Amino acid sequence: MKTGFDELDEVIADDWTVEFFSINARLIFSFYHRVIVESAPVNVLVVGERGGLDPYLLIQIARAIGRESVEEELIIRRAFKAEDVPPSIESFDGDLVIIDPYHHNKLQDRVASAIKERGGKTFLFSFGDRRRFGSVFGWHVASSVIELKEVEGGFKARLIKSPSYPEVELAFSSVFWRAEQGLSRWL
Repeated sequence: MKTGFDELDEVIADDWTVEFFSINARLIFSFYHRVIVESAPVNVLVVGERGGLDPYLLIQIARAIGRESVEEELIIRRAFKAEDVPPSIESFDGDLVIIDPYHHNKLQDRVASAIKERGGKTFLFSFGDRRRFGSVFGWHVASSVIELKEVEGGFKARLIKSPSYPEVELAFSSVFWRAEQGLSRWL
């Protein structure tokens, strides 16, 4: 799996579980859509009652980065209740993107255990400040933890936890930036 940002992909290349979080909901939303397209074919688990994925944004990003389509390359499931999350995680084989895994703030130990026990790479995307709110168990599940912050003209990815690198901050011009062509071409 990859993010589409070469420097960031290099930092997390050997990690099996990576968590991205941000207090900026729009930024994390845009970022995980980009990651899903870049990582396709991939499995996706959306935790929560509503929202989570915008199929039109996935199509726009795919076109902007030169991919024909990703619709046929995604297996998407939703876990509505807290009790649905661990068995849903366990049901996937291969690489998995989990959107808002600790959404319900319940059964976090079981969710963390299901993530830790699975095979394949796992990318977690969480809304809010995971240092202040969230599962203590979950903090130990991820090999690397990365905080995304919006800055003027783009965003920063701050590596908070990593087995291979010290704390580092990487700056990017935009969530959708790509040398070949921009997202605005397809809007």
